[in-house]
Amino acid sequence: RESRMTAKALLVQFKQRQEQRANAYSEFDKFFKSYLRDRDVKLYQSLTKTVAKKFQTIGNDIRKIETDLLKIDCKEWAHKIRQVQTLEKKKLEMTIKLQVLKTKYLIDKSDEFNEKFREISAEYREEIGEVIEGINDILMELHYKIHQ
Repeated sequence: RESRMTAKALLVQFKQRQEQRANAYSEFDKFFKSYLRDRDVKLYQSLTKTVAKKFQTIGNDIRKIETDLLKIDCKEWAHKIRQVQTLEKKKLEMTIKLQVLKTKYLIDKSDEFNEKFREISAEYREEIGEVIEGINDILMELHYKIHQ
């Protein structure tokens, strides 16, 4: 009984960290949009470092939660958290690729690049959407597990 309560508490902590990660993504997106508008590279780099530290702290916290779940023999949820971590890493990588692509588009607005930009950015957005769907599926399971 005590292990189940501990597992539930760990899952609640994980859910809270995921919410913090979602907020960090919102900041990251807001900073990038501001950069596209103002083209202030130094400010963007500074803000990006701040967000990167948040992502790192959240990732470290989640790895500890995953380890703690394994210690109390809650392997299924530790595995699901690992899946979310893997998907989150892919989402961040794809988000950065999309930002780099958008930045290149600002520099090279040729017709040739414009077509390539539309094609590639659509692929990236689709891939990010699929990753988010995978994350949300696991988070929905988590929601039900917490509220059982």
